[in-house]
Order: sequence, then C-alpha cells, then structure tokens
Amino acid sequence: MAQRLVRKLTEVADEVKSQLQAHYNVTQKELEAWSKRALNSEYEFPVSKKLPIELLYIDYEVQRDVIHKHIINIMKKWDPRICAPVSACHLEESDRIDAYDGQHRTIAATILGYTEIPGAVVVTQDANFASYAFEMLNDTGVKRLVPADLHRNALVRFKNGSREIKNVRARTMQDQFDSLEIDLQDKNSRRNDNLRGDNEYFFSHFKYAQKAIELDDSGRVLHNILSAIKTVFPLQEEIDQGVFIGLYELQRLIGTRPYVTLPDDWMIQLLKSVKPVFKSSNLLHSKAKVQWQHVFPGATWDAPRAMSNFLRELHLKADGTLKDLPYHGDGSMVGILNHNVSPELLIEEIA
Repeated sequence: MAQRLVRKLTEVADEVKSQLQAHYNVTQKELEAWSKRALNSEYEFPVSKKLPIELLYIDYEVQRDVIHKHIINIMKKWDPRICAPVSACHLEESDRIDAYDGQHRTIAATILGYTEIPGAVVVTQDANFASYAFEMLNDTGVKRLVPADLHRNALVRFKNGSREIKNVRARTMQDQFDSLEIDLQDKNSRRNDNLRGDNEYFFSHFKYAQKAIELDDSGRVLHNILSAIKTVFPLQEEIDQGVFIGLYELQRLIGTRPYVTLPDDWMIQLLKSVKPVFKSSNLLHSKAKVQWQHVFPGATWDAPRAMSNFLRELHLKADGTLKDLPYHGDGSMVGILNHNVSPELLIEEIA
C-alpha cells in the first residue's frame, strides 16, 4: 500500500485549486468572484463558546425527527474530544437559541449528564436562517434531506414571509391536503404514534404531489386527484400512489391535447367504472404491475405510463363513456383491449 503523506494544508489547497480549473471547468474569474463575495460578506463567523444546554431549543418545523438509534451509538462511543460544536442561531428579539445542526450529540450529552456543550451561535434577525442553514448543511451530506424535510422547511419559510416559488407551491400543496383532511406524511412517520397525523387518510409520496402542483400551481389538479381517490375508495387509509400517478399522467396528457374535452368529474367517473372488479385502490395498483409484466416481460416498471394506460383501457372495456381519454400510443397499450390479459386478472368480470 502506498504511504499516505502528511501535507501542509495550504499546499493541498493550491493543488485543489489547480485541479478545479483543469478538470472541473472552474475559471479563474469564477474563483475571484466567489472569493470577493466571501471576503466582502457582511456576516462574521459564528461565535464559539460553551452553551448552557438548558437554553437550547429544537424547532421541529425545521429539524428532522430524532433518530433514537443514532443517539444510542453516540452515547456508547462518547468521546468529548470529537464532539463538534452544536450549530445554533439566536434571533435578536428572542430569548431562544435554536439548534439547527447537532441535535443528536446534544441530546446524547444531556442524557449523559452534561449541562454545557460547545456551540457556534449565529446572531441574526432573519427568521428563516435556521431553515436555510439546516438545508445547506444536510442536503449536500451523506444523509440527504428527504422530500418531507424540504417540504416542511418550505412551509416554514412561507410562514415567515418568503414568497419564493417553491415556498408558495409548498403552501398551495399543503392547503389541498388540509382541505381534504388527508395527512401528507411518509409511511415511517405514519406508523409512529407520536408522529402520526390526525386525519383518517394519508398520502406518502411527496414527489408525486409536487408533480401535480408543478402541472397546475393553482392546486386544482392535485385537489381533484386526491378527492377522486378518496371518494371512490373511501375504505383505504392510504391514498394509493399508483392510482394517483395514473390520474396525474392522464391529466398531463390532456393538457397536451387541446382537442380533448372531458367532464369536470372525469376522474371520479373513471375510477367508479373499474371499482366493480378492483374493490380497493391498492389492488388496482398491484394488478397493473402484474399486467405490465405480462405484456412487457422484463421491462422496468414505468408508473406514469403503465398506470395511465391501464386505467384508460380498463375504463374503455368496462364503460367507455370517456372516449377522449388520451394515451401514449399503440406501443404502450397494456393488453386489456386486445384480450392479451394476464391469468391473474379477472378482467372478464368487467361488463
């Protein structure tokens, strides 16, 4: 094995700089602009000092939920020499000091009996700083932020006055779920009694919900999809993500075909037409996967294309009133209309 050298940091920095220019297309002009912006910043480094743990708060509108196993591992291997300072911010008009990075080691230290911990405190007037800093620190690290974290942070920034498009869309998206009394939360949170939402129904696929908002930022499309699934399949706690993306894709295709005219309640009509065979939305989803593999053996599951075509063909076989439903072309048909049906489906029961 080659020997690893001890090197002076400034020498390594010079080498990295040359490689950034040679291999990563970073120009000298860009480096100079970044340097000028950094050195002329109006902000200073955080003040590092010992913080009384009693003064610290954790804002769970911003932070992830506690990972208990992580705290156990920290306590088992505790070594104060490698306890990095907790990052925190102090709003000038508040008595609170909010920790935005380092909650696990701080909680571990508290349980172990410490009353103080090293901290790096940013004093700011910006109510969104903790959200911004948390996202910057965590969305580029090993454990990236999940969509639920990003959505929650966007809602916080909207509440604090930010009207960036992603924050406005997050608020509009959340409004649709709230109005329909559907919790937007991941499945792990749903299974946790302490984190479980108050509503009877839930939807776990944040990115699908975001797709619907990006398609129509008024929220109408998202509202219609959620409402249709909840109305036709009221006995399922989870709003099925497969049926959701199928309806979404049909709506997206409708938007690209100006000649298509469908009634306002077309989503409800479609789902009602297939419900006599598929009594639950998750069964509808699972059988679509079976049929997809039957028609395209070995092909990767393409949820938007597969589910939209499956729903369309089922409807045309069962009812057919929505004759203008668009699709992806004959090469994407899933076999329902030409009688190429998997033996695992009971399609013959459809009128």
